[in-house]
Amino acid sequence: MKRLLTAVIAATMLIPTGALASSIRPGSRVTHKSLNSNPRTRGPSCLVEEKWTPCEVTIDETGVKGPQGHITNVVQWTTEEKEFNVAGGIVGGAAGATVGFAAGLGSCAFLGPFCLITAPAIMNGGAMVGGAAGGVGTGKFFTVIGDDSQGQRLIQEIYYSTGKSARKASKDLLNTTKLVEGETK
Repeated sequence: MKRLLTAVIAATMLIPTGALASSIRPGSRVTHKSLNSNPRTRGPSCLVEEKWTPCEVTIDETGVKGPQGHITNVVQWTTEEKEFNVAGGIVGGAAGATVGFAAGLGSCAFLGPFCLITAPAIMNGGAMVGGAAGGVGTGKFFTVIGDDSQGQRLIQEIYYSTGKSARKASKDLLNTTKLVEGETK
Protein backbone atom coordinates (compact mmCIF):
# COMPACT_ATOMS: atom_id res chain seq x y z
CA MET A 1 0.00 0.00 0.00
CA LYS A 2 2.84 2.41 0.84
CA ARG A 3 4.47 1.85 -2.55
CA LEU A 4 1.23 2.47 -4.37
CA LEU A 5 0.59 5.67 -2.43
CA THR A 6 4.17 6.86 -3.10
CA ALA A 7 3.77 6.17 -6.81
CA VAL A 8 0.45 8.06 -6.95
CA ILE A 9 1.89 11.08 -5.14
CA ALA A 10 4.93 11.13 -7.42
CA ALA A 11 2.70 10.89 -10.50
CA THR A 12 0.52 13.80 -9.37
CA MET A 13 3.63 15.95 -8.98
CA LEU A 14 4.45 15.39 -12.63
CA ILE A 15 1.03 16.45 -13.93
CA PRO A 16 1.14 20.10 -15.01
CA THR A 17 -1.55 22.34 -13.62
CA GLY A 18 -3.33 24.97 -15.69
CA ALA A 19 -1.42 27.87 -14.11
CA LEU A 20 1.95 26.20 -14.49
CA ALA A 21 1.34 25.10 -18.07
CA SER A 22 0.24 28.57 -19.14
CA SER A 23 3.30 30.17 -17.56
CA ILE A 24 5.80 27.97 -19.39
CA ARG A 25 4.28 27.70 -22.85
CA PRO A 26 6.36 29.16 -25.70
CA GLY A 27 5.59 32.77 -26.42
CA SER A 28 4.23 33.53 -22.97
CA ARG A 29 5.55 36.69 -21.40
CA VAL A 30 6.41 37.58 -17.84
CA THR A 31 4.06 40.27 -16.57
CA HIS A 32 5.39 41.03 -13.09
CA LYS A 33 7.99 43.83 -12.90
CA SER A 34 10.23 42.08 -10.36
CA LEU A 35 10.60 39.04 -12.61
CA ASN A 36 11.56 41.12 -15.66
CA SER A 37 14.37 43.04 -14.02
CA ASN A 38 17.75 41.39 -13.77
CA PRO A 39 19.64 42.79 -10.75
CA ARG A 40 23.02 42.11 -12.40
CA THR A 41 22.23 44.40 -15.32
CA ARG A 42 21.15 47.37 -13.24
CA GLY A 43 22.80 50.64 -13.97
CA PRO A 44 24.73 52.75 -11.51
CA SER A 45 23.32 54.66 -8.56
CA CYS A 46 24.22 58.28 -7.87
CA LEU A 47 24.22 60.30 -4.68
CA VAL A 48 21.68 63.07 -5.21
CA GLU A 49 20.73 65.24 -2.21
CA GLU A 50 22.13 62.69 0.30
CA LYS A 51 20.12 59.82 -1.23
CA TRP A 52 21.27 57.02 -3.57
CA THR A 53 19.03 56.89 -6.65
CA PRO A 54 19.35 55.00 -9.95
CA CYS A 55 20.88 57.24 -12.58
CA GLU A 56 22.37 57.39 -16.05
CA VAL A 57 26.12 58.08 -16.20
CA THR A 58 28.02 58.55 -19.46
CA ILE A 59 31.82 58.53 -19.54
CA ASP A 60 33.21 59.55 -22.94
CA GLU A 61 35.73 61.92 -24.55
CA THR A 62 33.59 64.96 -23.66
CA GLY A 63 33.76 64.13 -19.93
CA VAL A 64 31.42 62.63 -17.36
CA LYS A 65 27.69 63.28 -17.62
CA GLY A 66 25.51 62.56 -14.61
CA PRO A 67 22.72 64.01 -12.46
CA GLN A 68 25.00 66.72 -11.00
CA GLY A 69 25.85 68.02 -14.47
CA HIS A 70 28.44 67.54 -17.21
CA ILE A 71 32.03 67.50 -15.99
CA THR A 72 34.12 68.51 -19.00
CA ASN A 73 37.46 68.84 -17.17
CA VAL A 74 38.03 65.96 -14.72
CA VAL A 75 40.53 67.02 -12.05
CA GLN A 76 40.57 63.79 -9.99
CA TRP A 77 38.72 60.51 -9.62
CA THR A 78 38.92 57.96 -6.83
CA THR A 79 37.29 54.66 -5.92
CA GLU A 80 36.41 52.98 -2.67
CA GLU A 81 35.50 49.33 -2.11
CA LYS A 82 32.14 48.40 -0.66
CA GLU A 83 32.57 47.52 3.01
CA PHE A 84 32.42 43.98 4.41
CA ASN A 85 28.87 42.63 4.63
CA VAL A 86 28.52 41.17 8.14
CA ALA A 87 25.19 39.43 7.49
CA GLY A 88 26.55 37.84 4.31
CA GLY A 89 29.63 36.75 6.25
CA ILE A 90 27.49 35.05 8.90
CA VAL A 91 25.40 33.21 6.31
CA GLY A 92 28.50 32.26 4.33
CA GLY A 93 30.21 31.04 7.49
CA ALA A 94 27.23 28.86 8.38
CA ALA A 95 27.09 27.39 4.86
CA GLY A 96 30.86 26.87 4.85
CA ALA A 97 30.71 25.18 8.24
CA THR A 98 28.02 22.83 6.96
CA VAL A 99 30.09 21.88 3.92
CA GLY A 100 33.19 21.62 6.08
CA PHE A 101 31.35 19.34 8.50
CA ALA A 102 30.33 17.00 5.68
CA ALA A 103 33.82 17.02 4.17
CA GLY A 104 35.41 16.49 7.60
CA LEU A 105 33.23 13.49 8.33
CA GLY A 106 33.90 12.19 4.85
CA SER A 107 37.62 12.36 5.52
CA CYS A 108 37.11 9.96 8.43
CA ALA A 109 36.16 7.22 5.99
CA PHE A 110 39.51 7.51 4.23
CA LEU A 111 41.92 8.60 6.94
CA GLY A 112 40.84 6.44 9.84
CA PRO A 113 42.48 7.50 13.12
CA PHE A 114 43.90 10.68 11.53
CA CYS A 115 40.30 11.86 11.44
CA LEU A 116 40.78 13.28 14.94
CA ILE A 117 43.18 15.84 13.43
CA THR A 118 41.86 16.38 9.91
CA ALA A 119 38.10 16.64 10.56
CA PRO A 120 38.26 19.70 12.87
CA ALA A 121 40.75 21.40 10.52
CA ILE A 122 38.53 20.84 7.48
CA MET A 123 35.43 22.01 9.39
CA ASN A 124 37.18 25.16 10.59
CA GLY A 125 38.55 25.85 7.11
CA GLY A 126 35.08 25.54 5.58
CA ALA A 127 33.64 28.05 8.06
CA MET A 128 36.47 30.54 7.48
CA VAL A 129 36.34 30.32 3.67
CA GLY A 130 32.53 30.58 3.65
CA GLY A 131 32.55 33.60 5.95
CA ALA A 132 35.17 35.39 3.88
CA ALA A 133 33.40 34.66 0.59
CA GLY A 134 29.94 35.54 1.90
CA GLY A 135 30.89 38.93 3.28
CA VAL A 136 32.74 40.33 0.29
CA GLY A 137 31.12 43.38 -1.26
CA THR A 138 31.34 43.40 -5.05
CA GLY A 139 30.49 47.02 -5.80
CA LYS A 140 32.64 50.14 -5.92
CA PHE A 141 32.01 53.77 -5.08
CA PHE A 142 33.43 56.33 -7.52
CA THR A 143 34.00 60.01 -6.79
CA VAL A 144 34.66 62.18 -9.84
CA ILE A 145 35.74 65.78 -9.23
CA GLY A 146 35.99 68.34 -12.01
CA ASP A 147 34.73 71.51 -13.66
CA ASP A 148 31.86 72.08 -16.05
CA SER A 149 32.01 74.31 -19.16
CA GLN A 150 31.43 77.47 -17.03
CA GLY A 151 34.29 76.60 -14.67
CA GLN A 152 32.02 75.63 -11.78
CA ARG A 153 33.36 72.77 -9.58
CA LEU A 154 31.18 69.62 -9.61
CA ILE A 155 31.44 66.38 -7.65
CA GLN A 156 29.75 63.23 -8.96
CA GLU A 157 29.41 60.29 -6.55
CA ILE A 158 28.57 57.05 -8.35
CA TYR A 159 28.08 53.47 -7.13
CA TYR A 160 28.46 50.51 -9.48
CA SER A 161 26.97 47.34 -7.96
CA THR A 162 28.88 44.79 -10.04
CA GLY A 163 32.60 44.27 -10.39
CA LYS A 164 32.35 44.15 -14.20
CA SER A 165 30.67 47.56 -14.51
CA ALA A 166 33.12 49.04 -11.98
CA ARG A 167 36.11 47.79 -14.01
CA LYS A 168 34.58 49.22 -17.20
CA ALA A 169 34.05 52.60 -15.53
CA SER A 170 37.67 52.58 -14.26
CA LYS A 171 38.98 51.85 -17.77
CA ASP A 172 36.76 54.53 -19.30
CA LEU A 173 37.90 57.13 -16.76
CA LEU A 174 41.56 56.21 -17.30
CA ASN A 175 41.27 56.38 -21.09
CA THR A 176 39.28 59.62 -21.27
CA THR A 177 40.94 61.64 -18.50
CA LYS A 178 44.50 60.24 -18.84
CA LEU A 179 44.59 60.24 -15.03
CA VAL A 180 45.20 57.17 -12.90
CA GLU A 181 43.05 56.71 -9.83
CA GLY A 182 43.81 59.35 -7.21
CA GLU A 183 46.05 61.45 -9.50
CA THR A 184 45.24 65.18 -9.79
CA LYS A 185 45.62 67.54 -12.73
